[in-house]
Amino acid sequence: MRAVRIVNGASRLLTWIGGSALVLMTLWTVTDVITRYALAKPLKGSIDLVEATLVLVVFLALPECFRHDEQVTVDVVDHFVSENAVAVLKLIASFATTLFLVLLCYTGIQPFLDALKFGDSKPDLPIPIYWLLGSIEIAMALSIIVLTGKFIVHLERVLRREAT
Repeated sequence: MRAVRIVNGASRLLTWIGGSALVLMTLWTVTDVITRYALAKPLKGSIDLVEATLVLVVFLALPECFRHDEQVTVDVVDHFVSENAVAVLKLIASFATTLFLVLLCYTGIQPFLDALKFGDSKPDLPIPIYWLLGSIEIAMALSIIVLTGKFIVHLERVLRREAT
């Protein structure tokens, strides 16, 4: 139970950081547009900042999205098959999603290590690339933990339905 609270808290923290990145991106973009047209002086590094914050917004929100089952789903089949079949499909989907995220996380390790080793950063702003790639890896790892929990819940539901 304590582990669930830690995962939930970490998920909320990442979402909060992603939300803060969204606010920063919005304020920077508005300021850039105003200075570009009012003063004919665009802000330096706008593209770098938007790219970096967009990474944070998208990836850091994933664990919370998975935790609340708020990802986009299409329920076309749900109307034609039984509840047991839907439960099995959800089980398969959670397993496939977890496997995909494990693959993404694994393939992201080497680029993270390379960026860390060589000190890569964005061209206009001194934003280290390894911070962004590390954020993605953390979000993917937490998403895998969340999805593994979801898989266990779906498995229990399927097994309970099979027993009745």
